[in-house]
Amino acid sequence: MDLYRRLLGYLRPYRGRFAVASLFMVAVSATTGATAMIIQPILDDIFMAKDKEMLALLPLGVVGIYLVRGVGRYVASSIMQVVGQRAVQDIRNDLFARLQRLSLRFFADKQTGQIMSRLTNDVQQIQDAVSIVVYDIVRESLTMIALLGVVYYRDWKLATIALLVIPLSGGLIGRLGKSLRKVSTESQERMADMNATLLETFTGVRVVQAFGMETYEIDRFEKANALYFETLKKTIRINELSSPLLEFIGAFGIAAIIAVGGAQVIAGETTVGAFFSFLTALFMLYQPISKLSRANNKVQQAMAAAARIFEMMDTPREIVDRPDARPLAPLAKGITFERVSFAYDGGAGAPVLTGIDLAVARGQVVALVGSSGAGKSTLVNLVPRFFDVTGGAIRFDDTDIRDVTIASLRAQIGIVTQEVFLFADTIRNNIAYGHADASDEAVTSAATAAFAHDFISALPEGYDTFIGERGVRLSGGQRQRLSIARALMKNPAVMILDEATSALDTESEKAVQAALANLMKGRTTLVIAHRLSTILNADRIVTLDRGRIVETGTHEELLANNGPYRRLFELQFADMAEPAATSQEKA
Repeated sequence: MDLYRRLLGYLRPYRGRFAVASLFMVAVSATTGATAMIIQPILDDIFMAKDKEMLALLPLGVVGIYLVRGVGRYVASSIMQVVGQRAVQDIRNDLFARLQRLSLRFFADKQTGQIMSRLTNDVQQIQDAVSIVVYDIVRESLTMIALLGVVYYRDWKLATIALLVIPLSGGLIGRLGKSLRKVSTESQERMADMNATLLETFTGVRVVQAFGMETYEIDRFEKANALYFETLKKTIRINELSSPLLEFIGAFGIAAIIAVGGAQVIAGETTVGAFFSFLTALFMLYQPISKLSRANNKVQQAMAAAARIFEMMDTPREIVDRPDARPLAPLAKGITFERVSFAYDGGAGAPVLTGIDLAVARGQVVALVGSSGAGKSTLVNLVPRFFDVTGGAIRFDDTDIRDVTIASLRAQIGIVTQEVFLFADTIRNNIAYGHADASDEAVTSAATAAFAHDFISALPEGYDTFIGERGVRLSGGQRQRLSIARALMKNPAVMILDEATSALDTESEKAVQAALANLMKGRTTLVIAHRLSTILNADRIVTLDRGRIVETGTHEELLANNGPYRRLFELQFADMAEPAATSQEKA
């Protein structure tokens, strides 16, 4: 119930409309009771007493009842469905907003397809629970009250006998609901798995086709789909079992009423009209009970989805502003790493970085090198607080970055990575991402500085060219230059370049290097590079090994040290290492 109350909390902003819909539902329920009530005058006053005046009035009454009923159902249902859709929209917005603010660790631990399933399939599952089901529960409950009034008004003793089956029906509804909720949870998990498979195979379709794995992927999807189908079959069986069982239980109550009430009519203790009015109300009463059972089934399915949604909504944010966080002042002196250590899982995992001491002066270009797994990417990911240090501190000037707002910190940082992400949008909108009001001149200027203007102008639609998902219509070098133009538009004080040219061919690399030179000009820059040729002119090169700084200096100084950097350099440039070393010896 706590879960359902939380779900219904999304209806609170629309309680005025809900109140209007409820008034119309009261009218609908009243007409249901009136339908049962008029059975007595039809039989006793018209057919038995042959009352012509009543016969003339009755058709008008019937038309009036169904007119009120029709208008009431239309208004109430329309309002409730719109309210339900708005509530679902609010839930989806809240969930998406929550996801946007979760740490990178969360997304590393989850499959994208499963996250998407929560936003789409699970949210869709709860749509009925906050619109149609609420409408059904309120309407059918009011209808039950109206019909209970009729049966107790006609004969309270018979009514008590007939309603003895209700506790049994309620117990059955509860047991079926629990089973359905369990199966629904399994069904939604299978749907999430299927969505994850779809996203993975569509995203990697080039690899699938290159390795001739189409048949394998088809088989994998069919298995996931079959598992989902099996859970749907269980859901259908439970759903369809509830109504026949309730009707069978209700048959005992009706049978008892026919036996007892029929005897009363024969004995003259009640009229035929009164008995059939009672019997009609009783028959009509079992219909809302059956509908409430189905509504409960839908609620249980929705609760399974709601539990998954709220679980994700309640995922704690690891990276948050401190209560007294303040905006970060513009960088004046530089960035300092003071005994920085880091381990995943909140420090419980194996250390990735240990005792990092490093000072980067404002305007300096500092390159981080080392073998794979040395901790280079982890170190730069700590600067914009994608993760928080587990020991030591990172300072902008003299300020610990944990003492300032995340938004103001990241506003001063630009990032260009090896894996370029572009949106399925126009070139203009990708460059101006985060700057919706940017002028055409500003966009063109950024593209020109990134050496992208020429190839953009050569496209048929220029800056309005739609580049497809992840920029699939462009080459790797073109995509990278667009990402650099996007970073230039941000105009950050600090740049992080994470292997920005490692995936490019030589020709593309030259163009991108020229663009990067413009990007780094006058900015404090941290560069990760596997291609050591790209960082020869860095102000300082820092070599990392197993999460520790093992040496630091300029390219020439590190070659002369004959340490880890020289070994890395010789691995890449064996034909250049000897001349370089010889020149150092002569010097």
